[in-house]
Amino acid sequence: MTTPPPAAARRARPSRPHLVYGGVQVGLSLVVAAATWSAWHNPWATVLWTMLWLPVSHAIALAAGFVMAAQADPTPARRAPAGVGIATWAYECAASILLLDLYQPWRSAAPLPAPSGPARAVAVLLLHGYGCNRAFWLRFARHLADAGYQCDAINLGPIFGDIDEYAPQIAGAAQALAERTRLPVVIVGHSMGGLAARACLSRHPTLPVAHTITLGSPHFGTLHARHGFGVNVRQMGIGSEWLIALANRETDAERARITSIYTYHDNVVYPTRTSVLPGAHNVALDRLGHVSLGTHPRARALVLETLERVAQGLRRGA
Repeated sequence: MTTPPPAAARRARPSRPHLVYGGVQVGLSLVVAAATWSAWHNPWATVLWTMLWLPVSHAIALAAGFVMAAQADPTPARRAPAGVGIATWAYECAASILLLDLYQPWRSAAPLPAPSGPARAVAVLLLHGYGCNRAFWLRFARHLADAGYQCDAINLGPIFGDIDEYAPQIAGAAQALAERTRLPVVIVGHSMGGLAARACLSRHPTLPVAHTITLGSPHFGTLHARHGFGVNVRQMGIGSEWLIALANRETDAERARITSIYTYHDNVVYPTRTSVLPGAHNVALDRLGHVSLGTHPRARALVLETLERVAQGLRRGA
């Protein structure tokens, strides 16, 4: 029998900040269309520029991000042939344009797919990163559902607020998912979402959360934080008081229930060593950008392997 979509997903509300962002996209597209038509009076050029200005702008910004990351973190592990760098950038462009420019403005309330594979021993709560919403996980959740996992994803807000303010939302979602599925929960957090999970669990240690998987999370901060704004981005700066306090609150047992998956070629979280969390299980990838960790088959395979490892540990401990 097919499990119905999660109740939390059915009740999800659209993310207002991202709807505004989508409206700005549409407005700027109309401006580009009018300007192109005024300059050339060519319908094909008008359609072409109206469709391409956003992905081209995004691709240029991502290229600049990769260059800044390489200059700020010139470690041997980050070095790669030009062809590898271009391929990494191209995949990151495709993933970012799909998730950030298309899914997030218009699909932040979309229900997650119901599981269709074999029943699993854990459920999965998905947490997005800085400036994002739950639509970041729509493609990832489809693969989790195909593998049999029941999962939920929530919008963390306020979008530029204190990361500690997300703790009640995460705690409520984890508790609700555990009660609905009658399974222990594994949290998967991308970027800031991984920090939000750690912060929540350090304050609510009795939640039915068996493990946390972070993808590209800046556990010790990122130099890229200087290019953002908001309370949460200041908290993710290297050496921030908030990160130090979070690390000091955690116990060795809590760290042992964390897996940090990161990439040597992250264009947002750098230096790469800031994703290495002592006491956790750390796994490094390469040739993947920051958003690509939420879409690429290699990252997805590692998450699925970790979920199975957690389930096996629970069975042995039963």
